[in-house]
Amino acid sequence: MAPSLTRRGLLAASALLPLGLRREAAGAATEARDRVGAFTVTPLRDGLFPLEPSMIPAADSAEGRSLLQAAGLPPGGPSPEPVNAFLIRRGARCWLLDAGCGTVLGPGFNRVTAALAAEGVRPDQVETIWLTHLHADHAGGLITPSGLARFPNAELVLQEAEAAHWSSAGARARAPAALVPFFDTAQAVLAAYDDRLRRVSGEAELAPGVHAVPLPGHTPGHMGVLVADGSERLLIWGDVVHARLLQLPHPDWTVIWDADPAQAVATRGRILDRAAAEGPRVAGMHMDIRGTVQRAGPGYRLVP
Repeated sequence: MAPSLTRRGLLAASALLPLGLRREAAGAATEARDRVGAFTVTPLRDGLFPLEPSMIPAADSAEGRSLLQAAGLPPGGPSPEPVNAFLIRRGARCWLLDAGCGTVLGPGFNRVTAALAAEGVRPDQVETIWLTHLHADHAGGLITPSGLARFPNAELVLQEAEAAHWSSAGARARAPAALVPFFDTAQAVLAAYDDRLRRVSGEAELAPGVHAVPLPGHTPGHMGVLVADGSERLLIWGDVVHARLLQLPHPDWTVIWDADPAQAVATRGRILDRAAAEGPRVAGMHMDIRGTVQRAGPGYRLVP
């Protein structure tokens, strides 16, 4: 996710969430752990994002309204989508995948640090942060409101193409006005971790058993992470899917935040095909469940 949503708009949309879902957003920030061999992977809920059908333009249709209504949601939305980060541990080692919104998108988020504390992890104990991309709902939690690094000892790892895009004066100059504040956040993050920044390219090994999976389109350097130990695998695919109810049956439906919509559709089709064929468990930053992907007619479904 990212631009084109102001704090005022986010607050207004949040008010439309059913009361129970708003209570859920304000409740526990950690969810069930997932074991991948010797790895432990724990989702950290930063908050709930009220996604309107207009944010997936093709979903602002009879078919989109039908899918939402079938799931027990208002046909006109919003669909409450989680904003997740992931704590990944193996033995004494402790890594973080993304960091949530922090205070960048206003109230209702900024729960990752508390979720880490509930897991017995202090910010200074995180050795590495792998970043799927530099949109504010993934990177905002890396800095304090004053722009300091929230994780004082952590190396920050991201794709070279991602760092290059958000550092580019030309890209910033060409960006729509609504996008410029997200350049501010991205550049503040890069500056805060400048002496602990590592850029990778392609399917790099991030740690033993953990590999980057390039997934461009949503942003130029968007990536997922594959955690594998023996025959067990978990693919955390970042923002390949923003709304499971809408985009799995219709993988060609794009979100308004995709930098390159055609590339995002091609990437989504490729990774869904791979997941259906190879059978890893999958998780995402905006998915409320983890499971395996199966084909379902022209689209796909997730089996918990």
